[in-house]
Amino acid sequence: MLSRYQTLVLALLLVAMTAVILLAVHLNFVQDDAYISFRYASNLLDGQGLVYNAGERVEGFTNFLWVIILALSKGILGLDYLITARILSFGVIAVIYILLFLLLSRVKVQRKFLMLAGITVLMLANLSLPYWAVSGLETVFFGALVLIALYCEYARPNVTPAFLIVATLIRPEGALLFGIVFLNRLIGRRKIDWRFAAYYILPLIPFALFKWLYYGSLFPNPMFAKSGLGLEYIQSGLNYLWFFTRTLGVFGLIFVPPLLAVKRLWTRYSLLYLFVAIYILYIVLVGGDVLKVYRFFVPVVPVLYLLFVLSVKELLAWSGLRKFRSPAFSGTALLIVCVGTAAGSYLLSAHHINTYLKLERMLTDKMQFTAVMLRKHMGPDFSVAASTIGILGYELPGHRIIDMLGLTDRYISRHPETISGLQSTWQERHFNSRYILEQHPDFILFSTNDKPSAPAELALLLHSEFRRCYSPIAFPHDSSRTWALIYKRWKDVAMNKDLALDNFDFALKLKDGFENRNRQNYMTALISFQSAKDLLSSPYGYLDFNIGVCYYGLGKGDSARYYLQSALTDEPYNSQARRLLARIDEVYGDTLAARAQRREIQRYSPWIFDKGD
Repeated sequence: MLSRYQTLVLALLLVAMTAVILLAVHLNFVQDDAYISFRYASNLLDGQGLVYNAGERVEGFTNFLWVIILALSKGILGLDYLITARILSFGVIAVIYILLFLLLSRVKVQRKFLMLAGITVLMLANLSLPYWAVSGLETVFFGALVLIALYCEYARPNVTPAFLIVATLIRPEGALLFGIVFLNRLIGRRKIDWRFAAYYILPLIPFALFKWLYYGSLFPNPMFAKSGLGLEYIQSGLNYLWFFTRTLGVFGLIFVPPLLAVKRLWTRYSLLYLFVAIYILYIVLVGGDVLKVYRFFVPVVPVLYLLFVLSVKELLAWSGLRKFRSPAFSGTALLIVCVGTAAGSYLLSAHHINTYLKLERMLTDKMQFTAVMLRKHMGPDFSVAASTIGILGYELPGHRIIDMLGLTDRYISRHPETISGLQSTWQERHFNSRYILEQHPDFILFSTNDKPSAPAELALLLHSEFRRCYSPIAFPHDSSRTWALIYKRWKDVAMNKDLALDNFDFALKLKDGFENRNRQNYMTALISFQSAKDLLSSPYGYLDFNIGVCYYGLGKGDSARYYLQSALTDEPYNSQARRLLARIDEVYGDTLAARAQRREIQRYSPWIFDKGD
């Protein structure tokens, strides 16, 4: 028979999980990066090995055990990768709540239920947890393992190494967690716990040997592609921390009580303090995360909320006010503080999360559509270089997918190209545009249609062979009334003839032109495109096409026709230019010329009439 307190706690847990599920229904999406793990799992089941591209042994993921679990679930139970990922993630969210309740229940104080209610409200206001639970990634699962290991260190320290090992197999940051626990034991016991270190390290030696023998490296390839040393990474990490602090952290309020109560709580909770401080320092040093919805803070947040509740309780008791001697009054005051903080956290972060949710849905929809159309119209054998390879690679099994950011490509991650003046907000700063062109990919896919965004995309525009050989084709996406663009190789690449511009202004001018063209700021776009054209000594058909688009948008038909015809002189396969010329010809009453343009479109780009229905 459950006690009244236990019944209330169970009811609170059920309410929390129901709310999490409802939030997840609202946040329903799949993170593009999750499909990288899915492709590795698929290749493993298909007998290709634990690889992204057949024959290329590159550890392009940072969640080894997660990939293995997904593969086993599909191979043995027949469960879809995403279903398995979501079942595990929602299951461990319940574990997180239970562990937080257990840790708070260890506090000897009356009215503990109000403390549990306070931390529940804080957790529910943090949309990043259900966001990552539905994403298909291991983020929440790793966060639960972190909390399990910390709880075991308080309740059953003998089993802590086991969960640290599992955490390390899920993500490399598990080794950082081991280091934090090891340091805490060293501080508390004032001697090195060699047995604890041995219990953690020895079982991982076979895993390390496998990685070395199979991949030739102990570290996942994305660590080379994403990480680095220098002020630019630290500055990026500080910006990442500051954004968390002023949104989910309610302008730093979440840190204030733990800092004020550190002297009173350190003896009992030094491990929690060390974890939050060291893990945040790690986040700053690695430059934060390219996925902006607080992903790296998911393991930190439950521990931080726990410290927040413990410290507010401690500060209320320490204040000496007679009212706070009453458990009911102090518990109610704590709950009010938690509700207020939770409200601020939600209001400051919800718009950001929903914005990125919409962008991620648009990205995966576009990439999936592009992959389907490529499969449908380009035959069984082609290669694609892309800066966003998740669902694209998953939908193109058997095709070689070259990751322009180097996540799944060893050469790019270890031999990055450096271009003076190139700055970007992208976390993945490694690229090698010459190497990409030397691979002669049949298609090159930018993350934002024809507009370059990533450094890898901007750098390609500097090469004469890219401008000569690649020009976008368009797939009409009827469901969203947009066009999916991908650069197609129309000519053979001859890198011995390639001339790379040493002035990065060309790429920047071109990018600015694309951005303003997309906003229909045609005059501003025209100025940028003309400035880019002045920096070239050779013709570039796609640039002339975009100048023609701007003139057309400005209502200057004659000038538009001149540049569109110039574009076709260099790129007769440019069906977008032919579509626009056909419109102009119809306006001028030249129906024969318009029909001729449409015949050429059918010849060069028959897929343009396929709306993907």
